[in-house]
Amino acid sequence: MLSANVELSRMNLDHNINVFRKLIHKSNPNNKFCAVVKSNAYGHGLTEIVTLCLESKVDLFGVNSLEEAHLIRKIHPTIPVLIMGDIPNLFQRPKEVQDENYWIMVSRFNEWKFLSEQSIRPKIHLKIDTGMGRLGTSGGILKTIINQAREINLPLDGVATHFASTEDFTEHSYSKMQLELFNNHIAKLEELGYVKLIQHCAASASALLFDEARMDMVRVGISLYGLWPSIETKLSMNLLKRPEAELRPVLTWKTKIQHIQDLPTGSFIGYGSTYKTTSPTKVGVIPIGYYEGLDRKHSNNGYMLVMGERAKILGRVCMNMTMIDLTHIKDVKIGDEVIIIGRSQNEIITADDLSQWAHTINYETVTKILPLFPRAITD
Repeated sequence: MLSANVELSRMNLDHNINVFRKLIHKSNPNNKFCAVVKSNAYGHGLTEIVTLCLESKVDLFGVNSLEEAHLIRKIHPTIPVLIMGDIPNLFQRPKEVQDENYWIMVSRFNEWKFLSEQSIRPKIHLKIDTGMGRLGTSGGILKTIINQAREINLPLDGVATHFASTEDFTEHSYSKMQLELFNNHIAKLEELGYVKLIQHCAASASALLFDEARMDMVRVGISLYGLWPSIETKLSMNLLKRPEAELRPVLTWKTKIQHIQDLPTGSFIGYGSTYKTTSPTKVGVIPIGYYEGLDRKHSNNGYMLVMGERAKILGRVCMNMTMIDLTHIKDVKIGDEVIIIGRSQNEIITADDLSQWAHTINYETVTKILPLFPRAITD
């Protein structure tokens, strides 16, 4: 039996989807909602999240890889799937992309041409680099690609870009520059006859902040799961005098105490003997370590919840175990529940708390949770 489990709130996920629906439909009643479920649905569990999103009637799913698209296709035979990442060995996999409801982003001319030649053609979305410096193309290369495609009448269904720093600042001139550049490229495409394209650029932060960035579709990732892209996004909402969106975390991560021992004053705990007790200490051992997704930077740094109380992490986080201080918790015993992310009585530890303690971001914190743990759906 696995050492922990993850619970997913159906109600909270549906709530978050509706928050964005109300927001984006103010800009465009026909705006499509793309639920981004790449990387095992940001650690939440791809199969479970896709199933819940289908119940909430999202328009399509966003993934990184063709393999993830195939997993979704096993769950639903026709719903559109946007493949945002590069596809390794694309030219050797023609049958795998022959799905008219796959929307595939391309950065290079040979990809565009190859996909357009398929007997069952997927939808083709041109990725434009407006300042991210990642996938997509820009400048003279982009102009060449578009002209080559137009010369032989290659079809095009959509055009996309990605903001580099919306969630990192409260001053958004760089994002506004990217949006202006993107609109300029769209105008050039229209001049060449590529009209009625599905235009999309907004992920969670941009969808929250910029009405003009919502276009025809928004790609909601981190905030689908009830997590803010950053504290700067929250601050930007306030600076723009927008009502703060109420996002509700979908995930609870829990385990159980597997061992308890009482150690005298002066005892060392864990690898490297980095913690020494200064008084008699009741130590609990839980079966979660860095393999299971708990960052090693939580060594001697952070808390978990037991019976509504905070239990400090003692010593180094091990590969498969972590020690916590139970001294102050009355009647605690082996098998009692431990909350890593979530609520216990009146106390709560969020993914943002864990991220702050480990000097990382909530994206990484939840995505690292071991995929082998069962994901249970709750109401």
